[in-house]
Amino acid sequence: MAVSSGASPLGCRRALFLATLALAVLASSALGDSAEDATCSVQDAAAGNCAAGKTPEQKDVPASEPKKRKKKKAKAAKEEKAPASKPPAAAEQKAAELKVAEDGMTADIYQLCPLANTPVSPFVRKTLNMLPRITGTLRMMGLWPAGIYPDNWADEYILANYVIVARIAIGMYKSRNHDYVNIPTEMLDPTDVAHVENVFAPHSDVDGSPNFFWFESIIPDFLKRKLYVPIMTCFYSSLRKLSVENNTLAGHFEDSLDDEVVQQDSAFKTKRDWVMAFYDSVRTWDGKPMWPNQMTDFSTYFQKDQWADELENAIAFHLIGTHRLESGSWTLPGYESTALPFRIALNSFSAFEVRQHFGKYGVDLYFNSEGLPVLLQTPDGEVVKRGDKQWQYWKFVWRSSLVTGITLTDHLHLTHFRAANLLARSSRARVPAAHPIRRFMSIFTFGSIFVNMQAMHTLVGPNHLLHRATPFKNFAKLSQQVPELMDDLLEVPAIKALVNESAWEQLHPTLKALPFYADARLLVGALRNLVRNLMVQTAPLFCTAAGEFQPGTSAFRGEMTNEIQEAHYKIDAQMLRPDLSCSEFMEIYEKRLHVYLFMVTGWHRQVGFVGDYYGDPSLATMSWKAGEAFGRPRQHMIMTIVNVFTSTSQPLLDDDYTHLFKGMEPDLQSGFTKMWQDFRAELQEVTKEIDRRNEKRQIKNINMSPRVLAGSVSK
Repeated sequence: MAVSSGASPLGCRRALFLATLALAVLASSALGDSAEDATCSVQDAAAGNCAAGKTPEQKDVPASEPKKRKKKKAKAAKEEKAPASKPPAAAEQKAAELKVAEDGMTADIYQLCPLANTPVSPFVRKTLNMLPRITGTLRMMGLWPAGIYPDNWADEYILANYVIVARIAIGMYKSRNHDYVNIPTEMLDPTDVAHVENVFAPHSDVDGSPNFFWFESIIPDFLKRKLYVPIMTCFYSSLRKLSVENNTLAGHFEDSLDDEVVQQDSAFKTKRDWVMAFYDSVRTWDGKPMWPNQMTDFSTYFQKDQWADELENAIAFHLIGTHRLESGSWTLPGYESTALPFRIALNSFSAFEVRQHFGKYGVDLYFNSEGLPVLLQTPDGEVVKRGDKQWQYWKFVWRSSLVTGITLTDHLHLTHFRAANLLARSSRARVPAAHPIRRFMSIFTFGSIFVNMQAMHTLVGPNHLLHRATPFKNFAKLSQQVPELMDDLLEVPAIKALVNESAWEQLHPTLKALPFYADARLLVGALRNLVRNLMVQTAPLFCTAAGEFQPGTSAFRGEMTNEIQEAHYKIDAQMLRPDLSCSEFMEIYEKRLHVYLFMVTGWHRQVGFVGDYYGDPSLATMSWKAGEAFGRPRQHMIMTIVNVFTSTSQPLLDDDYTHLFKGMEPDLQSGFTKMWQDFRAELQEVTKEIDRRNEKRQIKNINMSPRVLAGSVSK
């Protein structure tokens, strides 16, 4: 709930508890009320037409409410009273949904949620559907911002996700540290997975599921094991059916772009102020800001009602876009005499078809030698020069395409599934719980299975958060197209430049000096030393004295290659050689492992820190109406919920995980403990050097600083 920064932690906790309890009571009472008398208007109260116990919701209908909002309310009330179309029988509905859905999650829901097709579902939907009618009550409870009304832009889906997921669930979250990283005790069944097209993810983590909230410790393990997956599946199933025709899993959801641009008739000065009203002063259970702390203040680039070109310079050369920045020599039609040395090309994203009325992704943006944008090419091939009438609009399209394209490909698919999911699933499935490699991998795979399962429902499966926030028409197919388009990890250009000396030497001198490359080289070096130490200590566990594969090594290698091929990822051909010797495998594994570890730590921060960009709908958003240089409130607010969930505080890379090294078989505790202590000492030097560099930088960048780096993909 919204609290002042000076509120006591105990007061915050009591208030949040009471808010949650009150909401539960309201929801329970709703089960006995009809939708028509869930709220009583001021006019009905005056006429004596309210049901017993109902009181007017005066705060939801201010005297100054715009006529357009009142007309839409009247229209909604009329539609609500109209007879609904008869829903299909349960068996027919299930068969139809399984036939229509291409995501794999529909079948998963019917298999794992015992309430998916029972009389309970309508009651749950009825409870959630009442949320738009009680925003006045939610406001008094601190769960809805003052001065903002859901009419004309927010549906039941948005209200339920914001209140239940962002405010209540994340509000009860407390920062996790090394104590949450459990000592493994068993192995994972690699076949117990959910899948959407080419993406496969385990349902639960044998090292602890969900292992997310602080109060889980009071719940018996046998209950968590039995109830966690069904409850999670039913919860996401209920949300997915909201604001969908016929309340089905695979129906069409409302995503029209005729909603009001609500900020224009409100008391908020900017669209960013309107968005941040939902999160300003909102805290998690331990008092941490729910919206991530700001690294860069982009408001300084908004001058004379437009974004200065220095903004794109900052994004491309100093912040989130640097790993996609290319050097070369390019000329464009009509400007053949001008060769431009840098670009970030995004027109390839225009191949992803968008829904009607939404703007198309794309734009190739070209920079001069000073790093300022001077020309761009639209998805239709039109060349626009700096200062042209359409310059500001297409820069907005480029910013939104860049940040969202990175979120979808580099963050979600490459980092969460290609790197973290593969590491977590293969190590738990084929490496025994007491094995030193399994214990080591527990640090870098902590929480990955849990967060990726949430992502399967909300970010990969259709009709949920990412689908509704983005404009893509064939959403489920992205999980086939994106994995097949991605390079092998060692061939991703930015990664290759960091780990391959010849590629580094070929990198443009300007790029070498940029924060991403310069700081990441420090982190990669520390990770390389860590992995080298690990391989020296565990060499006898990979190969026999005769140079043959140990049985466990063969199983682990087989599981990794099977999962890579199952997802249609590109793979190093060496890994598939039938005559690959054990020593050759160790050499390949060492080279790849430190890349994987960089992917789940520094790279994850580089591609995953997006709060500074998405706080302002005119700076960047996930979808927009064609021709408008800002995101509409419906889609943009859904995106903010994704951001706060992926911004929770997690165990840091520079933490003490030596408890994991006790009881290993064979006993390598002393060697592993020293190895980790040496690594932490090197990380401290990395932190100091990045701090020194930032003292001289005009645009600060802490993305590679161990001070902020999580040790795994756990958010």
